[in-house]
Amino acid sequence: MFRKSKLFWLLFLATFSLFSLGGVSSQATVIQERTIIYYFHGNMRCQTCNKIEMYTKEIVNAGFSRELAEGSMEIRIVNTDKSENEHFIKDFKLTNHSLVLVQTNDDKVIKWKNLDRIWLLVRNKEAFQNYVSEEIRVFMAAEK
Repeated sequence: MFRKSKLFWLLFLATFSLFSLGGVSSQATVIQERTIIYYFHGNMRCQTCNKIEMYTKEIVNAGFSRELAEGSMEIRIVNTDKSENEHFIKDFKLTNHSLVLVQTNDDKVIKWKNLDRIWLLVRNKEAFQNYVSEEIRVFMAAEK
């Protein structure tokens, strides 16, 4: 009888320990660092504006697919003419349709950079893509 009781308590403690350990790790808070690539536009969009968006998506999807898949990077296309997005104009000092890199930590903006040469380079796809790709790499390297 004593043996069965001892065995019962050993099994109970082992089971309780496993559940306890599982509970501790599942309650751990993860702070998510992320690079967000914003393309800001308005209601009126010209052919060049659409080209900037298209080139940007191509660059990010081709050159940063691992970061996109793991969630450390995302791309957001935002219409600043919508009332819920007007705050971005002040937040990032926007004066035109813009491509802005933003580093966040736990959804708080840590730093940002407006890629102001996109309008000068958009007529040369290769130059545009090289510029944007390099700026993203430098921006992300500075995060670490």
